[in-house]
Amino acid sequence: MTDLERVAAAHWRGTEEEWLGDWLLRAAGGFTGRANSALPLGDPGLPLDEALAVVTRWYRERGLPPMIAVPVPLDDDASRELDEQLTRRSWPTRPGPAFFMVADLPLAIPASEIAGGREVVVSPEPDDAWAARYHYRGQDHLPPVARQVLTSAREQAFVSIREGDAVLAIARLSIADGWAGLTAVEVHPGHRRQGFGVVVTAAACLLAGQRGVQRVFLQVEVDNAPAQAMYQRLGFRYSHRYHYRVAPSA
Repeated sequence: MTDLERVAAAHWRGTEEEWLGDWLLRAAGGFTGRANSALPLGDPGLPLDEALAVVTRWYRERGLPPMIAVPVPLDDDASRELDEQLTRRSWPTRPGPAFFMVADLPLAIPASEIAGGREVVVSPEPDDAWAARYHYRGQDHLPPVARQVLTSAREQAFVSIREGDAVLAIARLSIADGWAGLTAVEVHPGHRRQGFGVVVTAAACLLAGQRGVQRVFLQVEVDNAPAQAMYQRLGFRYSHRYHYRVAPSA
């Protein structure tokens, strides 16, 4: 679990990062929880209360809510200790917990069926049409820092399924530390429930395989059962889950 979280941190990075022992502090102007939270990957090198004070100060100096991304196992065991300690210290849980899912490549879908005759566009940077289709948490317009976060991995590609001028579905593929990562998967509202989520996911994973990667991960919100079912059909399995803890009000 910790190793996978360490890998994922290289795929979606803050524009500013700093280590506190084995805790990675990340900030990116508030765009996405992943890029604006501390990731505990081991011992912070300080007693917990002192570490939390450092985290709190670091984020408040940047005008951001102090937040910790807490990975937890799917079953109950001792690795929930940090989560329990934060509960005792009144750090509330932010809504929107997510599952971390992984799969081996290639996926169980024939390459000949992936695009269905539609155009698959791949670019090393998000063009305007791709960016216009991406609505992080329903935002109509992405902040300027979003492009920095989207292009923060060692290698990434922006995949879209298009029909004429229409962008039917998008996904971001990142590659780092021997893994592929899938983020920013979105389907045009007028084309949902028509299989385009499968199409763009499979197209991105096919590209990852062509680049020599054999493992892929993604995150999906716990309450998004349709997406989870789709990913399971493609061969993804659950690894663990995570949520965010936010510091109490000052």
